[in-house]
This record gives sequence, structure tokens and C-alpha cells, in this order.
Amino acid sequence: MKRILIKAKDGYALAAYRFDPAGPPRGSVVMAPAMAVPQSFYAPFAAYLASQGYAAWTFDFRGIGESLQGSLKNLRADLTDWLTLDYDAVVHAAADAHPHQALFVVGHSFGGQAAPLLPSRERLSGLVNIAVGSGSLRHNTPRIRRSAPWMWYLLAPLLCPLFGYFPGARLGIVGNLPSGAMFQWRRWCLTPEYILSGEPGARAAYASAEYPVLALTFADDELLLEAGSRMLHQAYLKRPADYRVVEPQRLGMPRIGHFGFFKPASEKALWPIVTDWLARHPSM
Repeated sequence: MKRILIKAKDGYALAAYRFDPAGPPRGSVVMAPAMAVPQSFYAPFAAYLASQGYAAWTFDFRGIGESLQGSLKNLRADLTDWLTLDYDAVVHAAADAHPHQALFVVGHSFGGQAAPLLPSRERLSGLVNIAVGSGSLRHNTPRIRRSAPWMWYLLAPLLCPLFGYFPGARLGIVGNLPSGAMFQWRRWCLTPEYILSGEPGARAAYASAEYPVLALTFADDELLLEAGSRMLHQAYLKRPADYRVVEPQRLGMPRIGHFGFFKPASEKALWPIVTDWLARHPSM
């Protein structure tokens, strides 16, 4: 594991880690994080990928984890910046490091939702979506649907101007986010088809994506309904997604949920599903 700095097009330095295999890599894999989740959460899975022969990359979006520079209240950043500057820079860095090898993205939640809009998506050999679904109110689980309106209509409009960012960590909600990212995400969540209707050009980007997609949706996801995940993946028209609903009980697991895939307890039951799929898709 090696810590590196990757500069986005605007000069912002992003903290990243590269996990190298023992020998020549079979391919490269970029781990694209969920909303406000630090890259350290993905380190065990990245290490596993390296043990299976892949060069794995983790990173933090600007304002998150080790990519936070100074005070979050002074950071002007939205989801478009995360996507077109940060995410894109890491994809290019990984592709340039091993230009003759396949490059994959493993996207967790937001990291998979936004992948079709990447300016560099033509460099992808494939995308693996983990717990990727719609955050629209109608696709929230009943528990989240009861509490989400408080966040979208009260907490975000009140606290972002007051603090200069969304102080989710102290509230136990999502995590700290730049105001711009919070309000753009709010727009997506308050539209019926989430990113497909909340972000200009998103539906066309999904429809025109040519890379293969593996989607693992978990029946016990505590945040998102399976219907919303299916809706997003049905938007891939050129190359239909390999869409799978995973039931933890059938694998002898008590729980997976929205975050459980990346925990070390999932190594034996879940992680080989991804590496087996990667091995069958060595190039576009």
C-alpha cells in the first residue's frame, strides 16, 4: 500500500492509496466511495483485490477524509466537482499507470450512481456497482422515508448556511459534506427518478454507456429499496447490466445491508463474486 497525491485539473490535491499486487497486475480497479464515506473503509477490499492480482486504488473526494484541506466551511465543491475533477483524475491516474491493462471501477452507492457521467468513462473496461440505487424519497425504505424530509426540507436549508457546510457527523446523519454537494444531492433526492431526472444529461449518459456492468443489490439494504436500484440499472440500454439481488440468508450471512459488502466478514461469501466477474471481462 502506497499513499499518493493525485492532482485534479483545477490543482486540488487528492489523497489516494495504491495497493499493488506481488507481480504484474491483471488489471486496475478504482474504488469509488459512497457519499461522505472515507477511503479507509475500502482498504480491506482493496488489499484483497491486490492479493488477487489487481492494482487497486482508493481515494477521498475533496472535503472528505484525507482530502480535506483546511476548513470545510471554506470549500466550494459540489457533486459535479467530485465527478468531473476528483473521480475523473483518479480514473486517469490508474489508467495511465497501467495503460495496457483493463481498468475497472467498483462504485459504492454514489460512486456507482455517478459513473456513467465520468468524462473518462471511455477508459473503463467495466463497472461493478455495490448497493447502487435511487435515493429518491419514493425509493427510500420506510424508516428512511419518514426521516428524510426533515433532512431535505429543514436540516439542510437551515444548517448549511449556518455552518457553511452540512454538519452530518455531529448529527449522526451521513457525514460532513460541502454545502454544494449537499444541495445537489438534495435536488436528486427530491426528483422521482433521482439522478436520471435530477441531473441534466444523466439519462442519456446511462443509455449510451458501452462498458459491462455488474450490479449487486442487497435484499436487506436498510436505506434503499430494490425497485430504485432496478430502475437505475434498467437505464443501461446499450449493454444491459448483469443485475443480481443478493439475499444474505442464502449465503449463510446474518446481514449485509448497504455497507456490509466491504467489511472483512464478507470476504469468503461476497468478494469472489466480484473478482470472478473481473476475470471474465479482461477488456472492453
